[in-house]
Amino acid sequence: MDIGLNQRQKMFASEYLRTGNVYQSAIFAGYSEAYAKTTASKLLENASVKTFIQTETEKMHDENILSAKEALSILSDIARGQRLEEVLMMNPVTGEVDRVTKKADNNTVIKAIAEILKRYPTAKQAEKLELEIEKLKSQIGVDNEQDDKLIDFAKALRGAFDDK
Repeated sequence: MDIGLNQRQKMFASEYLRTGNVYQSAIFAGYSEAYAKTTASKLLENASVKTFIQTETEKMHDENILSAKEALSILSDIARGQRLEEVLMMNPVTGEVDRVTKKADNNTVIKAIAEILKRYPTAKQAEKLELEIEKLKSQIGVDNEQDDKLIDFAKALRGAFDDK
């Protein structure tokens, strides 16, 4: 989506996304040092440059951020013992530290299972939630009945005072 961007603006925006440094990005894109020092920040205000940066940032987020499904898949793999972790262990014979891969320990598995269960309630938890919802609905119904009674009472009072 580089419509409206010239080559230098595109280079500036791409380098700015990489470094976050306006001055350095302007120099990289071929702008003079004087321009980079004084007015390069105005490039960020340019609508086309802004749009390009926003679009590219969104693309990076979409590619880099773990989806909920992926996260649950990883947690499931850990809970099943299918995911190996790398740990550092000291070799008692040589005294050197070695990298060793092993299955997740019980604490890690339990934590993974707990995280999964937070997202998928058990039947008892679902039943408890439904009961709480029903209780709240019944309380709201009681409150509505009381409100109706108060409104009727206020109308009756108004009617009594209007008669006099």
